[in-house]
Amino acid sequence: MATTTDSLSRLLNLYLMLANARQPMTLEEITRELGGFPTSFDARRQAFERAKRDLRSLGLPIVTTRDLSGTTDAYIVDSREGVDLAPSLTPMEALALAGAMASVRFGPDAALDSATKIGCMFDGEVAALANLPKVPLISELFGALHRNMKVSFAYHDKARTLCPYGIVFRWGNWYLVGREEDSEITKSFRVDFIQGSLTALGKSCTPPTDLVISEVIPETRAAIPEGDLLEVVLSFRSELRDVVGGTLPALADLVQDGAMLVGKVEVGSFESFVKVVVEFSEVLEVREPATIKERIRGWVARSMASQETAVAAARRLSDFGRDAFPLVSGDFNSSAETRKGQDTTLVQFRRVMTMLPWLYRNPSTTTAEISRLFNIDPDRVGGLLERIACCGLPPFTPDRLIEIIVDGDDIQARISDEFATGLKLDSGDLFVVALSAKIALAAGDFEGRVELESALEKIFGRGSAEEIGDSIVIDFEGDRNLGKVRSALETHRQLKFEYFSSSKAELTTRLVDPFALFSQREFWYLRGWCHNSGGVRNFRLDRMDGIEILETPSLNQPSAQDLLPSTFSIDEGDFAAGKAVVLEVERDALWRVNGLMYRSVSAKPDNDATWVEIRVLSDRWLAKLVASAGGEIRVVYPLETSMAILGEIQQIATRLA
Repeated sequence: MATTTDSLSRLLNLYLMLANARQPMTLEEITRELGGFPTSFDARRQAFERAKRDLRSLGLPIVTTRDLSGTTDAYIVDSREGVDLAPSLTPMEALALAGAMASVRFGPDAALDSATKIGCMFDGEVAALANLPKVPLISELFGALHRNMKVSFAYHDKARTLCPYGIVFRWGNWYLVGREEDSEITKSFRVDFIQGSLTALGKSCTPPTDLVISEVIPETRAAIPEGDLLEVVLSFRSELRDVVGGTLPALADLVQDGAMLVGKVEVGSFESFVKVVVEFSEVLEVREPATIKERIRGWVARSMASQETAVAAARRLSDFGRDAFPLVSGDFNSSAETRKGQDTTLVQFRRVMTMLPWLYRNPSTTTAEISRLFNIDPDRVGGLLERIACCGLPPFTPDRLIEIIVDGDDIQARISDEFATGLKLDSGDLFVVALSAKIALAAGDFEGRVELESALEKIFGRGSAEEIGDSIVIDFEGDRNLGKVRSALETHRQLKFEYFSSSKAELTTRLVDPFALFSQREFWYLRGWCHNSGGVRNFRLDRMDGIEILETPSLNQPSAQDLLPSTFSIDEGDFAAGKAVVLEVERDALWRVNGLMYRSVSAKPDNDATWVEIRVLSDRWLAKLVASAGGEIRVVYPLETSMAILGEIQQIATRLA
């Protein structure tokens, strides 16, 4: 019997024993084998229940059943949950999986957080980063899709049952593509509009072999069918043909009229078309028909009236409640969470559970490497490893213990299969694995392709890489320029291009040393050193035109900070110089600001709207957001910004007159 009062060792021994037990064990058997529990029954029961709760909180599948006699509760790790996944991956498979997942952020978290559960650590340079929003039910939908199961849910207040065929990310939103029962039409459903919970049914369904799910949803928002198509004649500056044209359905009958191009377009979604017109209002004009022009003016007029109401209300900071918005109150630094997580037993246990499968695949390592990969103080690595080395399985003889030898900075480990289980991948983790693999495999230059496909087969089954490729579509705007930008990155050469800034409504020539490509929600971006601005800037690829790859090598190289995955995104650092404002968003219209990086959200006391706090760099950009919302968004604080936005919207209305 192993008697230990060390809480980490006891928790680890408990998990290893239940994960390797051949049959459920009673509390009496568990405490007899492990020792170290309190002597009184009630205290022993409480200690065990705390340990069980801690293990379950980490996703470890501890189940309660009955012992063989059927008279007493017994406990075991559910072997059906795939806890042997961690040791089944080879070192190269684990590295390929981690490399793919290190290049993706899903919601606020790095996708690599999921991979670390099974000891897949990545310590290298990431060339591209995808940043996609996390919405409720997306993981459950993927699970049903992967198992070819029908699903039921409520959508627009109507109960739906359908066969899911695929998941599409387009225009910054997630869509489910499938066919409803008693229907022959394949439709799309926006996932964040699904109401309530989702039920996966025990009925199987198979997608048509000739279905291409990426073609179910139109390529541009304005092409979304919402009744009869609207034929519109418009004109815009000819040098912006690709920039403007990329936001609209196919342009037809284009003719040159001085400095302008004139053409026709068939619009499906009026509201999406309004957003394009407002965004390019300085360089675009709707010429015909008069009825559409009048509808657009009326839409913007509602936005202007809503903003006038906000100015008249003249909100004070105290109106929003005490400490509701740390950015606008100037208390952000003092109110931000700066404390590091306490090194509790549960934190240590989670770290150990990621270390064990990694040590299994990498038996020869160093203190410095462990410290860097697992974020442990170098002086504490030895002590933690010594505590792990005391753990194992009954009867805790030398051959049943984890073996770790620390010789100076060198570390040698002997971790057997039964000790390398790792943490469990839940349905959310599995979707992140599939999502990351999809993005990595879509890049032709992913070095670990063979190993990644092998890892996917172990996780999802044979042929899973092809299946994932067919069932998940990731579509970022601006890919028409992707090839040239990637080529410049690979050859370390300067880029010269024309760049349209919507916030400044101007087209400028830029000379840029490219650092990295990344995606943020629906757009591709280039991060690089801009010689015009004299600093690091982000450029949306769909706003770039006339790209030239110069013979001149890049003069500026990214710093170590610039190569961190966390910098390959539009984050708070990019908006540090911006001002903080509070928006008032109508009830059920929060989807309009889902793409924004807001700090705080607070419901109004009357519950008819929501207050959202954001940072902005440009009044003109913010005014266009408000003007295209048809009155459902207004800037309510501070007053000077609220008034400035009203003035900008009035100018937009004048341009559309």
